[in-house]
Parts: sequence; structure tokens; C-alpha cells
Amino acid sequence: MRLRRDSPTTDAAVIEDFGRPKGISVVIAAYEALPEIDTQLAALAAQEFDGLFEVIVSDNLGSPELLAHIDTHPLREKLNMRVVDSSDVGGTAHARNVGSRAATQDFIAYCDQDDAVHPGWLSAMADTAASHAMVGGPLERDTLNEPAVAQWRPLPPPEKLPVLAHFLPITFGANMGIWKRTFDEIGGWDDTYPTAGSDVDICWRAQLHGHSLGYNPKALVAYRYRTTMREMFDQASSYNVAEARLSKQYAEQGARGSNPLILFGYGGWLLFRLPLLPWNWSSARRGQWMWVAGAVRGRIKGSWKYRHVYF
Repeated sequence: MRLRRDSPTTDAAVIEDFGRPKGISVVIAAYEALPEIDTQLAALAAQEFDGLFEVIVSDNLGSPELLAHIDTHPLREKLNMRVVDSSDVGGTAHARNVGSRAATQDFIAYCDQDDAVHPGWLSAMADTAASHAMVGGPLERDTLNEPAVAQWRPLPPPEKLPVLAHFLPITFGANMGIWKRTFDEIGGWDDTYPTAGSDVDICWRAQLHGHSLGYNPKALVAYRYRTTMREMFDQASSYNVAEARLSKQYAEQGARGSNPLILFGYGGWLLFRLPLLPWNWSSARRGQWMWVAGAVRGRIKGSWKYRHVYF
């Protein structure tokens, strides 16, 4: 049974019988990946997966240093690891496309260069992939971030997939799996979303093509935050610009922009939490303020850019 086009969520009754994958291709989109990628590679080497898997590093920069690093890496053979060059077109989405098309296994799992998958990640992905075309899992912020930085931005609750724009569930490109046949059917990642928004787009397109998106809370990834407030501000802004575009692109299928009055709520929150006020001087509070301020800027910018209200 496949997810109906008019269904807003996935549930236990939505099942696609694929069988548990015997092998997995892990794709890492890489750009200026050294030295952080070694943390992720060590995490992949610690996987408790009982099947075959390979690691494909898709280099969007075309770095000779990264190629030499992987060629001589002590985990190269254990991870069945290789580099593919995706530097012809910039962007994470294109890098993931190139890596996915080089995959030799039937199921593809995506993780990021600067994060760290937990030991049960691949096994949890494989378990849920038996009955779903796509798989997502939660992110956690405590392992790789300093305590104050970990409070700068919220993450979705770990119990279920988040829903964006009052539409369909999504998972993140930093923690996603898809059957290769599904990837081919829907045309892979849309590289007109070079960074932010491409993971939302591929999740929505798969579901609108009738495929189910499953969730396994055991497919856990330690997620690394940006380490400066300016980087956090810019990231929040870019996310929300992309969300405005997605909201407009999928409006006819049911995605909705938010109520413009919400902008006043954001404004009141930002005013009360203004870092210049003495009770908001801590690093954690200033980081939270920058994240929300970046999100508001992105929603205003995206609403103007795409002529579509998204607040």
C-alpha cells in the first residue's frame, strides 16, 4: 500500500514491502571537509550493521588534499571508501546526486561531513527501510557542541518526523535514507536548491509520487552546530528563504504559508530577548536571539523574493 497523494502524514498502516536491504551505500557530500570528516568516518567504522556497506565521499570542491587523505586513510578498506568528483556544479544537492548515482548498493543513506552517526544508525535505517521507500531519524545536539552553543537553536522532538508548512513530514539531509529505485524514479535531488531546502523537496516529492517516509528514533545522528553567532544567523536566514520558496512551489498540493500576524509575535519575542538587556547577556541567550532573528530575516526576505507570504 502506498501513501495517498492527499494524505498529510505517514502512519503505521502505510507500508511498502521492500525487504530489509542487504547492503547500503553511505553518501557524504563534502566541501572543505578536512579535518572534520574524520569524526564522521570513525563513527561509520563503529557501526553495528550486519550487512555490507560502502562509503562514497562526493567532493564538491574537487580537492586534491581530500582525495589524497581518503586514498591513504586507515579506515579506507574497512569502510570500502572512495571519492567521486562532483565539483562541476556547486551545491550539496548536486554532490548527493553524483554520489548516489555512483552507489553500488540498493539502499542509500546520507550523512554530513561534520556530524557523527550513532553506532546503531545503519541497522535502524535498514530495519525501517524494509517497509518504507525513505527513512528518517532524529538529530541530537549535545555530543558535538559546547553546552552554551547547544542551546542556540532548537531541534524537533525525537518522537516523530517534523511537518513543515502544515503539509507533509520531512527528514533532514544529515540523516536520511532512500531506496535507489525510488531515487531514480523521482529524479534524485533538485540541485536548483543548492543547499537549504533540498532535503524538504526530495521528501515531499517522494511522498507526492506515492511513496512512504518512515521514521526510526534509533537512527540517531549527533549534529554539529555552527560555532559563531553570525554563522548561525546566516544559516537560519537561508533555511527560511528556502522554506518560503518551498511553500510557494507546493502551494497547489497543500503547503501553506503562515499567518502574517505571527511576525508580530516574533518581533515581541526578539524585543524582550534583546541581547542588550542585562538579563539576556549569556552566550546561550544571545545565540537563541540570533537564531530567531535570522529566521525572521529569512522569512521576510523569502516572502519578498518569491512574492509569497511565509511567516
